[in-house]
Amino acid sequence: MGRSLYFLSRILAAAGGLILVAVTTMSVASIVSRTLTGSALLGDFELVQLGSAVAVAAFLPWGQMRGTHVFVDFFTTRLRPRGRELLDCVGALLFGVCAALVAWRMIAGTVDLRASGETSMLLGVPTWYAYVAMSPSFVLLSATAFYTSWVKCKGDRP
Repeated sequence: MGRSLYFLSRILAAAGGLILVAVTTMSVASIVSRTLTGSALLGDFELVQLGSAVAVAAFLPWGQMRGTHVFVDFFTTRLRPRGRELLDCVGALLFGVCAALVAWRMIAGTVDLRASGETSMLLGVPTWYAYVAMSPSFVLLSATAFYTSWVKCKGDRP
């Protein structure tokens, strides 16, 4: 199970990286266009917002599997390793529950946004497209958090 989650998380993070490369390339093209012609690409900031949101969501499961999310250990440095592992177990479990709630609300929001027909202001891109792209990231984030919680509770390393 861990290997599958690790692999899926890595693939999703790579996809997020490609999205950021595309957004960056588009931003550079817009800046060059603004410099040379006096006008930027239409809707560049809309695409940066949507692409960045999808990319950041795609990175979250990979961070959870690698244990690289930011945490504050100021109060736990004097605990024994097993005590820290138990706190990490509970933290990952709570993170999994929160990620599952966000995934559920993202999916519900996607349905509502699609029904309402909401689009971006300049390009008219349906906003539910970004929600569809982000929902699997939060589902996978929830699964990775539950997995890392289980591993920490057992006393193993993910």
